[in-house]
Amino acid sequence: MKSQSVAIVNHAKGRRKRRGLTCLFWGFSAFACMLIAGLIVIGAVYAGWHAGLATARAESTVTVEAFARQQCDRLPADLLGGSLRLAQSRLEHLANLQQTPACLPQMAATATAVFLLSAPSPTPPPTHTPTPPLPTVASTVVPPTSAPEAIAPSGDIAADYDLDALLGEARGAMSLGDYPAAIDTLDAIISIDEDYQRELVRPLFLEALTAQALALYRSGRLSEAIILTDRAEEHGSIEDLYHERHIALLYLDGQRYKTANPAEAVRKFSSLYYDFGLRDYVNGPIAGELQEAYRNYALALALQGDHCPAQAQFEAALDLKPAIGRVNLADLAARRDQSALACQAQQAEAVIPEDGAPTATPESIGARPAATPAPVGHTG
Repeated sequence: MKSQSVAIVNHAKGRRKRRGLTCLFWGFSAFACMLIAGLIVIGAVYAGWHAGLATARAESTVTVEAFARQQCDRLPADLLGGSLRLAQSRLEHLANLQQTPACLPQMAATATAVFLLSAPSPTPPPTHTPTPPLPTVASTVVPPTSAPEAIAPSGDIAADYDLDALLGEARGAMSLGDYPAAIDTLDAIISIDEDYQRELVRPLFLEALTAQALALYRSGRLSEAIILTDRAEEHGSIEDLYHERHIALLYLDGQRYKTANPAEAVRKFSSLYYDFGLRDYVNGPIAGELQEAYRNYALALALQGDHCPAQAQFEAALDLKPAIGRVNLADLAARRDQSALACQAQQAEAVIPEDGAPTATPESIGARPAATPAPVGHTG
């Protein structure tokens, strides 16, 4: 009897084909996920930039409106007190604003009426008694009429204003702590005559600007305080305001970058919290602002697929214990755990390849070693 031949089936070929299709499928899936994540990050950055721009425009609008209201409130007192040049200066400032204040049309009409009433009456021309003509043989000669005398120019503009009275008004406002009024009055004096008692007016102006800027820093009106600090710096040393301005700029930058560039926001708030030891500022604890920046930065890293650095940022956010925080700690811990699992999976895939080929180290492919970096803002 002839033995039947047994067909040998190679199952390895089928497995290799299926494995190849699986790798191809997962490769396309990974590429699609990375593309979607990139679009999400770009959309978040674009939305954050627009939010920061809207915030800056809103702060600028509020500052301009406050300045306009202040100038409008001071105009009636200037007109009643006879400070017409000061009132004219205020009206010119209001007219140059991008958005015309509501009070400008009414106050302009009132100021025009006051200016007309205060103007001196025109001098009537001198009357002359007509002289009878002298008859002559050829003709009758009429004598020329005398021309009116020319009015002499007023000369120095400062002569029309009582600068001593304005200086007394400014010093009185300084003694009462009304620094905005003192700044306006001293600014008017310098505009009228920049050399008037320069050794007294300029230091007094610097003192008023410094005191008002410090009050604005203390009340949280940081943008206005920075503007006054820059003006004060043009007239002399601002001493402690250097530190106040630096702190305010760090805080405003951190707020602006919190969504658009969370890594930069982490650096700004970390500098305030760790380098300067600042715990509370303007809106509350700096730790709360830093924790929110850490959370945003970790989310951005996770969306990019950098799960190991994201885990470090989540950990740094959880290490902070602000008295008042806007971050959901339970959600933060859950995201930290998800990033930790994803990080372990990434490290396992890098160490144990599926095809059994030699392990490619990060140095051999030119990539940085897989290590958990320290959170942004920390050293060591």
